Amino acid sequence: MKKKVLYTLFVIGLVMGVFVTWQFKATSILSGSHITDEVEARESLILELLEEQNYLQARIVALREQVDESQSTISNQTETVNTSILDRLKSEIGLTDVDGKGIQVILDDSPSSNRKSGDYEDAGLVVAADIRDVVNALMAGSAKAVSVNGQRIIATTAISSVGTNILINNIHTAPPFNIDAVGDTEILAQRILDRNALEELYEKSLKSRIVLEIYLKDSLVIPIYNGDLKTDYLSLIDEE
Repeated sequence: MKKKVLYTLFVIGLVMGVFVTWQFKATSILSGSHITDEVEARESLILELLEEQNYLQARIVALREQVDESQSTISNQTETVNTSILDRLKSEIGLTDVDGKGIQVILDDSPSSNRKSGDYEDAGLVVAADIRDVVNALMAGSAKAVSVNGQRIIATTAISSVGTNILINNIHTAPPFNIDAVGDTEILAQRILDRNALEELYEKSLKSRIVLEIYLKDSLVIPIYNGDLKTDYLSLIDEE
């Protein structure tokens, strides 16, 4: 009886030992499988992050190239705009030749008058005011550029007379006075043919027989201003 009990306990202990051993092995296997999956997941995540980082770095390089290209384009456009503005300003102050279609007005003394006589009251002589009236009419007609006997007319040009002598840009000028203007020929002609705007000049042409001739020109060249430029109000700007 005692042996039977011991045998039974032995069998029970053996069975329990086998069961515990199987459970330990199963737990070890499960635990090892979980760690492997976690490592693989981390490696996969690292690979994804590296791929994303490489993509972002490539994107940054591409964006930098786009920025450099845009800056270069802006710089070129700015340079072009600045050059265009500079050319326009130079033209306005007479520092560049201007050519194109235009109109030519010729003023000359009456054939019966003699400028060399020094009689500045002779009504048959062209005076500074006559030239100024024509120039102002052309400027009012949006002339791009005007010259009188090759002297470029700018905002500061003085057209004056000393006795019977005519001075333009402080340079002595003798008749005939060729007044050239580049611009819209139709508008310029309307201004010059407006007898109300140039009433005194047309009256002198009729009564005192001064010469007044008007020609439309397909091509005229207005030379650069060769007088003194006043720089009293100019100042240099330091670029930072």
